[in-house]
Order: sequence, then structure tokens, then C-alpha cells
Amino acid sequence: MYRVTAYFRDKKISKKFHNVFDAIEYRDDIDAHYPIKVIFKKVRSMREWVYDCWNVVMNHDKNPLSGIPDLRTRHTIMQLLAWMWCIVFGIITGSWTAFGISTIAHVALLGAIAITVGTFETARRKPQYFGGYGRGPGGEHE
Repeated sequence: MYRVTAYFRDKKISKKFHNVFDAIEYRDDIDAHYPIKVIFKKVRSMREWVYDCWNVVMNHDKNPLSGIPDLRTRHTIMQLLAWMWCIVFGIITGSWTAFGISTIAHVALLGAIAITVGTFETARRKPQYFGGYGRGPGGEHE
């Protein structure tokens, strides 16, 4: 979304556009009336803002841990941070039950992610590791 705001001596006019070309055309039209100042600004929606905030914390390629070259080390640190937040929220709510459920859920989720990433990395780097299953050389089961 784009917002064009024009400031005149006695008034301010502001209009929002979904299309950048419509916003540019409106800015050019408003410029023909000699405003004091025109501001052309891209406005992020709440959805984009939430998505960006999530990625800054949770996406290992965009958060500060991206500088760590070893993916396993990054995963371990993210898991320790997740456990820390489980403990903090458990203490805040005063419920050890909530802490236990949250910890188990985080371990299960992050463990499943780690197993998936490990499997994908093994398949990418050593595909022959998975080659021993299925039919034998003669077409029959071994």
C-alpha cells in the first residue's frame, strides 16, 4: 500500500493506493497544484509487519544467529532459547503444568525439525546412504 500526502498552506491532502503506478500518477497530479511539500511513502500492512517480526526472531537465516556457520549449533542455541522462554512463561503464569506442556511441545517441534533437516542434509550430501533399501540387484527382495 502507498500513501501520497500533499501539504498546502491551508490544508493537507492524503490518499492511499494499492497500486504504485496509481500513487505515482496521483503524486504527479497533485504536484501540478504547487504544494509546499509532497510525501510519497510505502506503508506496510499489519500482516507484513507481523510476518517481518516473526522472521527476525524465528528465521535462522535472518536473525543474528545467521552468522554461525554450523546449522547444528544454530539449532542448539535456538532450542536453548526456546527452553528459556518456556521457563520464563511458566514462571510468569505460575504454573508448572504449563511449563511442562510447553517444554514438551517445544522439544517435540524442534526435534522434528532437526530430524527433518538432518535427513534432508544427509540425502543431499550422501544419497548413497539411503540406497540399501528396497529391491536387490536381481529385482527380488534380499
